Amino acid sequence: MNGLILLALGICLIVAEAFAPSLGLLGLAGLIAFFVGAHYVVEAGGIFGIALGWDFFIAIAIIVAIPMLISAYLFGKHRKAKSVAGIEGMIGQDAKIIEWSGQSGRVHAQGELWAAHSTHAHSFAEGDIVTISGIDDMSLTIHLKS
Repeated sequence: MNGLILLALGICLIVAEAFAPSLGLLGLAGLIAFFVGAHYVVEAGGIFGIALGWDFFIAIAIIVAIPMLISAYLFGKHRKAKSVAGIEGMIGQDAKIIEWSGQSGRVHAQGELWAAHSTHAHSFAEGDIVTISGIDDMSLTIHLKS
């Protein structure tokens, strides 16, 4: 009976990993609980009169572990990727000068007009292309395009 409970707990933890990503920790705990439960079942000679061996449980674990490992790998790979949406995704993008005076002005970036400033005084002309280097209180920090 203990083995059956641990097998069910393992399956529940693996399913929980799909709905609450925990970087594979729930899935790993599920696989451990599954193997401990499998050990109890194999030692007892089976479940409900059906003899089950390690080959059955290892096959199920492999079938479950492969998609879990692939999704954990893909999640980790995309977690390190640079943001492409929102304000953070604008850093490094180009902007077009609309008006400029000394160290501040307005630029056109991602289809919107933004207030912008530069750390040094520049004589940007209308239509010049600059690079966004930061965002501070809804104002873009820009520099000359390299």
